Amino acid sequence: MVLEQEIPAFLTWVGPALASYALIAFLVAVFASLLAWVSLSAVSGPLAAGDRVYRGVLAGVTDLLGMSTRRVWALARLAIQESLRRNVLIVLGLFAVIVLFAGWFLDPQSVNPGKLYLGFILSATNLLVCLVVLVLSVFSLPADVKAKAIQTVTTKPVRTGEIVFGRILGFSIVGTVLLIIMGGIGWGFVVRSVSHRHQVSGADLLENLLEDGRVTGSEGRTSLDRGHRHRVELDANGNGATDTTRGHRHIIRRISGAGETARYEVGPVEGMLEARRPLRGTLRFLDREGRPSDKGISVGAEWSYRQYIEGGSLAAAIWTFDGIAASEFPQGLPLEMIVRVFRTYKGDIEKGIAGSVRVRNPSSGLQSDPIYFTAKEFTIDSLLIPRTLVATSADGGTRNVDLFGDIVSDGRVEVVLQCLEPAQYYGVAQADFYLRSGNGSFVLNYAKSCLGIWFAMLLVAAIGVMFSTFLAGPVALLATLSVIMVGQFRGFIEGLFDAQLTGNNFDVPGGGPIESLYRIVTQASIVVELEQTPFVAAMKTVDTFLLAPMRLAAYLFPSLSELGTSDFVASGFDIPLNLIGQHAFETLGYLVAFFIAGAFSLKAREVAS
Repeated sequence: MVLEQEIPAFLTWVGPALASYALIAFLVAVFASLLAWVSLSAVSGPLAAGDRVYRGVLAGVTDLLGMSTRRVWALARLAIQESLRRNVLIVLGLFAVIVLFAGWFLDPQSVNPGKLYLGFILSATNLLVCLVVLVLSVFSLPADVKAKAIQTVTTKPVRTGEIVFGRILGFSIVGTVLLIIMGGIGWGFVVRSVSHRHQVSGADLLENLLEDGRVTGSEGRTSLDRGHRHRVELDANGNGATDTTRGHRHIIRRISGAGETARYEVGPVEGMLEARRPLRGTLRFLDREGRPSDKGISVGAEWSYRQYIEGGSLAAAIWTFDGIAASEFPQGLPLEMIVRVFRTYKGDIEKGIAGSVRVRNPSSGLQSDPIYFTAKEFTIDSLLIPRTLVATSADGGTRNVDLFGDIVSDGRVEVVLQCLEPAQYYGVAQADFYLRSGNGSFVLNYAKSCLGIWFAMLLVAAIGVMFSTFLAGPVALLATLSVIMVGQFRGFIEGLFDAQLTGNNFDVPGGGPIESLYRIVTQASIVVELEQTPFVAAMKTVDTFLLAPMRLAAYLFPSLSELGTSDFVASGFDIPLNLIGQHAFETLGYLVAFFIAGAFSLKAREVAS
């Protein structure tokens, strides 16, 4: 899972967020008022235009403050009834057909089937729910205006704000019901699709014997199921577990018999549908000579999320973890890691690339002997760092050291990763190494992901209703889709502006609009630094001034992709409550803004006349 930045605490985030929201709202309100004044000045003159704008704003505020919950709910019920008359429930039949035939197209033998099924179900649910609400919201009010049915409502003691809010609420209720039904069906589909159990018999296992004939354990393979097998290692009592294959494993226990007549019970899938709670650290690098470096080696990949360390050298990636306590990790440090491999030659593709992990005291420099492992592509490697470790001194002697007594210093510990094979490279990012500090509920995590879909659906309903107050149905549909599409690039624009200010183009290469045009004309790669000439310096300065208003304008467009948390669920990570709180407040802020804009726009049309 890609996690470019750490998620800040909600209380730390909310203050600056509210300040930015207030500033942008003030600027938008001033700009809209000036635009209305300029438009009316051409017809009525400056003084009369100013008076009309003032009276319009005052009447609009009074209208919003005088809203009635009873009238809003009555209008919301009308919107729900209208949705049912339009046979909106047919989308449930479409979703059922998608689920029924999804098994034909989704490969259960993929590297990570849980991620495949979860990503598919959550994406399909998001698309269908938002699409239904979008169509309802953009075509409902224009249809009433065209049929002159809106006069029936506006001639009653109903305020324009109540009309807009009632429709947003009604369509949101319809979308919420659809989301609950689809989410429940999708959860059952995912659980049913990934569930499987292998078979193990005594004939499939080979006993490990000592010289005196005593059995110390057994090993072998499971039966073939869902296109894969597991290696099995059992103790003398016949209990143990399989290895981790395709992102999961199974617990095994002997239920009767011995030797070839033994019968074993294979447990359900573990490690696939999980909600890990990671404790993340900070990452730094050593170059091939063992000297500190700000970043790893570039292997030519344009997407620079992961950086690489060279194998067979002193190059290393070092994570520093804080807040380590022996009471929280009584068995040791459960380290989990995602390591990508870049091969300069193919070799044995079935064989992984060997590497090592060491733990080190950040204060004294005392470090353990390497713990060797083989990097598994496209899966999460688990490694338990035990409480008792072996450390080799400078004179070649060895001694046992205690993890928390000798290695962990003031709650801090360093984890050092190295690639052992020359001419091969390990690719890592800061979020790729973490300590597993606990587990959440997968069902609750799935529900929190559906909550992200609900936030996106609310915004779609609000944007669609807002545009439908002054645009025809097809035009409102196009305008809503345009706002949604522009919002998908909001994060890129923010990163591009920050890169221009800091001069660090490693994460967002290519530069601003002028620099991008220059690179296109000169066919210069975006990962190649331009020569620092006066012309390039002037070009970057102009780009900075151009990107400033672009970044400010980007906040006007909600990013539905940033509200989505399906990556957390599909990758098996618990969705932090801090992130849910941020998304909830961001959604609320946009809902208030779009509602007010829609109410003022509808009042400006004076449909009652």
